[in-house]
Amino acid sequence: MKFKNKLFSTKNKIFLSYIFCSLIVVILEKNLEGIFYELVYPKYFQREEDYATGTPGYIYLILSILIIIIAAVVLYKLTAGILKKESEKRLKEQNLIYAAIAHDLKTPMTSVQGFAKALSEGKVSTAEKEEIYSIIYSKSNTMNDMIDTLFEYSKLGTEEYKPMLETVNICSLVRDIVAENYTDFEEHDIEPEVEIPDEEISVNADKKELSRAITNLVVNVYKHNREGIKVKVSVEKNENKAVIKILDTGDEIPQDMDIFEPFVTENTSRMSGRGTGLGLAITKRIIEMNGGKIYIRSKEEGYTKAFVIEL
Repeated sequence: MKFKNKLFSTKNKIFLSYIFCSLIVVILEKNLEGIFYELVYPKYFQREEDYATGTPGYIYLILSILIIIIAAVVLYKLTAGILKKESEKRLKEQNLIYAAIAHDLKTPMTSVQGFAKALSEGKVSTAEKEEIYSIIYSKSNTMNDMIDTLFEYSKLGTEEYKPMLETVNICSLVRDIVAENYTDFEEHDIEPEVEIPDEEISVNADKKELSRAITNLVVNVYKHNREGIKVKVSVEKNENKAVIKILDTGDEIPQDMDIFEPFVTENTSRMSGRGTGLGLAITKRIIEMNGGKIYIRSKEEGYTKAFVIEL
């Protein structure tokens, strides 16, 4: 499935169309040469003046140019069709994102409106006010997080956005991220195993965005899995690549599910209001914009799944 998706990406479709049209031109040129000089030339160009004026050569040249023009038109039509389908796909995806975010915003917004109205009409007792204020604040944060996530995803999809590259020590970065989330791991009865070498493993990347991507994966471990699972975070150098692995014994991910697509999750986290379904899509975009790749391995080293980043 992954190979098929990669093979039929927009860039590769256009490249394959170019190869196809080029082959057609070569085949037609070869056949044209044989047909023209073996059949047409001896039959229709026997007069001396034909040879003197170079008429056969001109006609052959015109036919060759016509073949190239026809091939160019075919290539243009194929490319235009591919780009149109890709544009329609992106527009559909964009509309889905906006519709889903609007749907997710409606629930907390309705709650905030209801509580605010109750407060303004004096329908809330003094004892309940503190709890209501807390709920309103929590719902407002939820809405703000959703908008920030949508902004981040949209920003990464624009051509204007360019990563701010610098030398980043991956070992130090991942170690800090695990430390920042250690309390949350403990709250979910998880004791993460950490295998990060003391020596420096450096990559050229946008430190802020890369930190966001790795943090998304680390947070997903305790946020979208049951408590008490086994977790391992490792960093290693494989030839000229830095490899980051986040392994866990949580739920398996169906092989036919691409959870890096927007609003695709391995469980019901988004429907329960604990996620937007954009986190992993953002993570993938960040990794790829920093010249790396991310993928999932199933059942590696006694773990259910492993998120692997190569930079």
